[in-house]
Amino acid sequence: MTAKTKAGIKKNVVGYLYIMPVLLGILIFTVLPVLYALISSFFKTPLKPFSLTEWGEFVGFENYIQNFTTFAYRYYFLRSLKVTFIYAAINIPLTMVLGFALALLLNKKMRGMKFFRTLYYLPVLIPAVCGGMVWNRMTNVHQGILNGMLSRIGLPTLSWFSKAETSMASFIFVGLFQLGGNMILWLAQLKNVPASLYESARLDGAGKLRQVFAVTIPVCSPMILYNVIISVIGVMQTYAQVVTLTGGAGEAYSLLFYVMNIYRYNVTEFGYACALSFILFLIIAALTAVVMKTSKWVYYGEEA
Repeated sequence: MTAKTKAGIKKNVVGYLYIMPVLLGILIFTVLPVLYALISSFFKTPLKPFSLTEWGEFVGFENYIQNFTTFAYRYYFLRSLKVTFIYAAINIPLTMVLGFALALLLNKKMRGMKFFRTLYYLPVLIPAVCGGMVWNRMTNVHQGILNGMLSRIGLPTLSWFSKAETSMASFIFVGLFQLGGNMILWLAQLKNVPASLYESARLDGAGKLRQVFAVTIPVCSPMILYNVIISVIGVMQTYAQVVTLTGGAGEAYSLLFYVMNIYRYNVTEFGYACALSFILFLIIAALTAVVMKTSKWVYYGEEA
């Protein structure tokens, strides 16, 4: 170590001490568990998954390959992927469009608008587990509040999560009450749209709708890209909401999301569960890479 390096360390020792708790936290609670899971994915790990001395039988890439060669594993692997991708294909565009529309509505300079922004954002503050338990009671087929209200006004009750045919639609409906988080991001971006662009559009004869498509959406394209990436990552890791809403994977595994399939093997076949986790990591990385590779449509004002 050179004298210059020693001097630099001595000069910044206080800064290193400040960041040390964060670095230790990342090392102990992120890096080491990831390495342990990676090693475990190559073993038939015993029922004590966190044993550092009993790794079990080394099987190489068998935990990865059996998703495509063994029927029992392949069935649940492909089914969980199908459920997750169907949910992603519907939920991501829906929440982005509705969140953007809600932000446009609440971006007006009117009295009481802050109250409505707060009101729409409040459901986001409720933890996923607590929110799921509340919705579980509300959507109960026989004793739920929602079916009770429908029956009182003479409308047919809904099956919600009790049938495979309606469980996905019900889950998407419940998720719409989290639009407040998406709305806040859109509001922050809308505040950064230069007023001069709207003025120029009005002078060119553009109406309100035309301004949205010609000015607002192009300028907000960085936020669209960010929302797509974050939404893909979040949807692919859907778990807590399903468990608290249905107590499992839904009727006939209609809500068997990918992470829920991982949890099914968490105790009995820990090594295989770890392999599924790293396959998920690769899927998310691939999807993110595709989104970034096709992001030439994003408008960055500084570069223009």
